[in-house]
Amino acid sequence: MKLSGLFTVSLVATAMTLAGCGGGDINVTPTTVDNSVDNSVTNPGGDNGGDTISCATYTLDGATFTGEAEGINCLYSQAFASNAKEITSSFVIPALDDGGAHVFEGALFIGDDVDTSTGATIDVNGPTLSIEAGATIAFTKPESFIRIARGANIEAIGEVDKPIIFTSIKEVDGDDSTTAQIGDWGGVQVNGRGHSIRCTATAAAQDMCNHSAEGIVSYYGGNDPQDSSGILKHIVIKYAGFGVEGDELNGLTLNAVGSGTTIDYVHVHNGFDDGIELFGGSVNLKHIVVTDTGDDGIDWDEGWKGYGQYILVRSNEYGNHGFETDGAKVDPLSADAQDLVTTVSNPTIANATVVTTGDQGAEGRRTGAGMEMKEWGKAQLANMLFVNSSSVDGAGCFDLYNEKDKSGDAGVHTNANNGDIAFMSSIFACGKNFEDVNTPLTGALASFDINTWFTGGENNQLIGFADFANVLGADGVSTAATITDSQGTAVATTAKDMSEVDSFFTNAGYIGALKEGESSEWADFVAASLQRASN
Repeated sequence: MKLSGLFTVSLVATAMTLAGCGGGDINVTPTTVDNSVDNSVTNPGGDNGGDTISCATYTLDGATFTGEAEGINCLYSQAFASNAKEITSSFVIPALDDGGAHVFEGALFIGDDVDTSTGATIDVNGPTLSIEAGATIAFTKPESFIRIARGANIEAIGEVDKPIIFTSIKEVDGDDSTTAQIGDWGGVQVNGRGHSIRCTATAAAQDMCNHSAEGIVSYYGGNDPQDSSGILKHIVIKYAGFGVEGDELNGLTLNAVGSGTTIDYVHVHNGFDDGIELFGGSVNLKHIVVTDTGDDGIDWDEGWKGYGQYILVRSNEYGNHGFETDGAKVDPLSADAQDLVTTVSNPTIANATVVTTGDQGAEGRRTGAGMEMKEWGKAQLANMLFVNSSSVDGAGCFDLYNEKDKSGDAGVHTNANNGDIAFMSSIFACGKNFEDVNTPLTGALASFDINTWFTGGENNQLIGFADFANVLGADGVSTAATITDSQGTAVATTAKDMSEVDSFFTNAGYIGALKEGESSEWADFVAASLQRASN
């Protein structure tokens, strides 16, 4: 790919910045860009033999902004999009032929971000960013990311053989001397008007819920659990998660996003922080693949109460937990919690598989554990399969974490004991099934035994780790047609029909994210995701 002089200088400056900052975060001071002049460039043909390329275009404040066609690609300067510019006009990013990419030098912020406490109001009919199936969008700077403001929408609808790809410039620049790396750009962030434990019910009712998002300051939260921020379907997010203003961005960050939003068929690969992180809201997740993230596969916090089904997390090289869950920042039974718009996180998850090696990886703190729950979190978990080859501390299948419980009580143990955390039709096949209790349990929990609790649940089984082939198919992630224990004895499995719980769920008929030999759109998506992850 041929880069314009503007993009070449940008990449050199980025390389110099990274060389000087080491492993720390970069504090970004946005540069004001004069957007009063139409900086669009019409360059039909470029280096592609004379064919016309249609780049994205929009009109704002009487000026029209258009990407510059160069070869098979479209290039977008900071006049088009930057971290100092909120685009309040709808526009379309088209698919390009011949492997062309839309290359952005700056961040892409859609919609007017407002703090309602200042008297500003949210435009609930904000702009829509539409992205055609098969489009590839690349960023040249680590601190650049996509942000969808409250009231704005993203309509990114790909297809199984034409996914929408968000990635690093290094993957599409045609330069064999550079390789795309974890944290090359920021990621995708969606700010919704759903519930967050950060806001009181009083503030939410008055539209005064304004919690600061990670990254360059923006706001999320509100009082509409059914809020829609659009559709993300058949998308791929790769090499994201760079630190912006002291925060480690995720591949996909969902801030108080409502259940009217569709998140379906999403693959996140090689992100620096979490694959997907949810801060409150009630958005649902379906058909999710996360491979080799620096931290957790799926992380939820601040009172998320959505559903999730068909979730695969695989950590080969590095990764922390498959799932990390935080419930509340205060004891939900205390007086401090009485006016909260929502309380602890309490999702329902079905048909998930976490496959890890349990090896220590990046930063010396990643061990590839199955799931950690803390801070009074709750969850109903059905048809779960956790597979882990390690027996070291920190790599267990499951951890009810209580060492830093601020309430002085073991909140997650209390919830487990009460049935507010429950596994159903689930299998643990790990070298170490459960992490040890760090703070001794007392009172009514003194006799709590996590092994007894798990095996006493509906059709749960602990089979221990023998070999990945005992429980997984030839692809290393699908549930084997016949599961055997460490002695080679076939294990009888009984899946739970989650369609009886809610119409969101389908009756999979098996345990785990995917059944060996399955023929479906989901199986095709998993296969394509694994192929991408191996390249």
